Amino acid sequence: MAPERTVAAEPKPAADSILGSAAPTFTREGLLAGNHARRAGTLLYAIENRSALLATRSRSAMARFETERTVAEREQAFFGALAEGRTPPRKPRIQDINRYALGWADLVPADPGLRAAVLRRIQDKYGLPSQAGEIRRVLTADAPALIEAYQRQNGVALGAPSAAPMPWRERLAWLRTSAAVRLESLPPFWLAYALTLTETVGGGILALPIALAEFGPVGAALLLLFFGIVNTITVAALVEAITRNGNMRYGNAFFGRLVGDYLGRPGNMLAMPALFALDAVGFLVSLVGFGITIGGVTGLPVAACAGALFLVVMAILWRGSLDATVALAVAVGLVNMGLIIALSVLSLAFARPDALSAGITIPSLDAGALELIFGVALIAFFGHTSAGHSAKVVLARDPGGKHLLAGNIAAMLSALALYVLFVFAVTGAVGSDALTGFNGTALTPLAKRVGPVVDVLGTLYVLLGVGLASIYGSLGLFNQTREILDGISARFASPTGSADRVTAYLLASSPLIAIFVIVVVLLGSGSISFTEPLSLVGTLVCPLLGGVFPVLLFVAARRRGERLPSRPIPLLGHPVVAIAVGAIFVSALAAFGLVIWTDPAPRFAAGIVTAAILVIIAVSVRRGAFRARTVVEYRVESGPPQLGIVSVVSQGRAQRADVVFTETTGPRAVTDSIAMTPMPGHVRNIRVRLPDGVAREVLLWVHAIAADGSSRPSAATAHLDGAAADATPSPATGGFKQLQLPAGTGGGSLTIAIGPGLPEAHVS
Repeated sequence: MAPERTVAAEPKPAADSILGSAAPTFTREGLLAGNHARRAGTLLYAIENRSALLATRSRSAMARFETERTVAEREQAFFGALAEGRTPPRKPRIQDINRYALGWADLVPADPGLRAAVLRRIQDKYGLPSQAGEIRRVLTADAPALIEAYQRQNGVALGAPSAAPMPWRERLAWLRTSAAVRLESLPPFWLAYALTLTETVGGGILALPIALAEFGPVGAALLLLFFGIVNTITVAALVEAITRNGNMRYGNAFFGRLVGDYLGRPGNMLAMPALFALDAVGFLVSLVGFGITIGGVTGLPVAACAGALFLVVMAILWRGSLDATVALAVAVGLVNMGLIIALSVLSLAFARPDALSAGITIPSLDAGALELIFGVALIAFFGHTSAGHSAKVVLARDPGGKHLLAGNIAAMLSALALYVLFVFAVTGAVGSDALTGFNGTALTPLAKRVGPVVDVLGTLYVLLGVGLASIYGSLGLFNQTREILDGISARFASPTGSADRVTAYLLASSPLIAIFVIVVVLLGSGSISFTEPLSLVGTLVCPLLGGVFPVLLFVAARRRGERLPSRPIPLLGHPVVAIAVGAIFVSALAAFGLVIWTDPAPRFAAGIVTAAILVIIAVSVRRGAFRARTVVEYRVESGPPQLGIVSVVSQGRAQRADVVFTETTGPRAVTDSIAMTPMPGHVRNIRVRLPDGVAREVLLWVHAIAADGSSRPSAATAHLDGAAADATPSPATGGFKQLQLPAGTGGGSLTIAIGPGLPEAHVS
């Protein structure tokens, strides 16, 4: 090998003479550090925005008052601010960044130098106390490569987490976040149980002892047992319908969308006014119950106490936001449960032997008494919308819904036990005579029997239970009214100035203002009670929302659902059982309209609701709401690992199918009810051979699961037995597309094109 040549170095001009005395010294480490610093700033901005978005969503996770429109507006406001370079509506805290670290982990690349730069940015901006363990874990702060990169970039070693004393506000924020994480990290069963139980048991429990007083403690317990079992069945039916619905599975829908998915627009036309009436009467009785109870304890005028609650509600409506986190719902609910149990134990301690020993009495019931019993009992057990809200949280961790179903059933049975305990104890302490016909809540006569301790515990329950229910109900009315106004005039939906905002606020608040005026007038004349409005709305609305709709949705979901539950309800699926359960509610409502009620107005209302139910059933049958359907789903899950998954469900059951993935590397054939590919980014088209015997109506669902767990529609075209679909699944349809197999065929061949010329199915 030739020896290396030695070349004498030629003299070079000094750098200072060319670039000046301030010339920088370029090194590889310096260039990399600068590059990492610039990228780290952009990355931290993305992390902050992702954390802020997840924190904002968590604040409304249990918002019973929200509609799909209000959720869409909030998301648009957030992303609109980002697009325009403005500060998003919510700034993240270090607690948010740490809590939702797994939600932004996919944004961070594997480069240890960039991770080190991001860690330094967070440390400089927020501090990095020992409580921020999730941030350090996601950024792999203990990895040798990151420790080395950190020292190279900053000239100092990465130290241990800071243990310096924090201000008391910061300590409180970390303690609150830690408690919230523990509550929200409950196993799926206990999360479903806690959320449904705490939302079901509300102000209605204070009316039960009055409504059932004439039956005595034992008779009241038996009546509650009947109503509790029937409502547990309908809640279970609704939970399975929710589990089978794709939109509910990914948290993209509310009760109205669920009804629309299965029963179409006619179902929504009946469900939405019923929910509006339920919120309106809920707000009214909250004002009445709050005013009577707090006024009785403090000696203040009843109307003034109701007015104070009304002013608080109006202020919250103007502010436009309210924390409704899972942790808050569970915490407030558990406190309320403790208060009810404490009141029950106190009542038993003061029980009258003669009242407890009274047997089952069958009073001569008039129309008012029957309405009181039926309506109040139904509204007390109305946990059906609560089951829907808990499902949006629980299904993310329990896709098959097994724990969701078990938790809801256990919650309804626990509510039944709690109601029996409270009614038995209060009736035994106060006596049926003192409760029968009482206008307020059961707390007032109980306080006279037991003493001031009931005033203290009862006031806390009214503030937490009734007060919070009034806020939820008012926000529900406010948002529903805004949607109605939006349909009349777009001006009211998007005010641009302060005057427009005031006008829109007053118009959307008009039902609440009218209800408050009515309450003040009726309280002044002494012609309104806590129980009467509950009994009326319970009799008219709860048979529909808590009886008929769950059964109809259940039957439709069994035939047309997009997903499969882990544990279907065996007996309830039989048509005879479903018809029998629905008939109980329809016949009871018809009996009130035809026989029990004598006043024209309630008879007419009962007749209208009964006729509407029968019309909805007939229209739903005619529109094919219960016709069997085949659902072919292709979804891309973000992982890791990333997967492309094809599933076929027909008539509510899984179907084995021959699936061929055409990928850039060649074809991949799978025969199963669930077919997977580990390379969804390489898929160009998918051919699904449907087996014989499947339903001819086919629903294609092409979507991707984003890092935050939400579903995003993916672009694709479809051919069924050679005939092209007339449109591409789009964001407007949520990725769904209806197709039809030719008549007289067995199975069929469905081809989903994702390849050249179309955006690739991907996780956005």
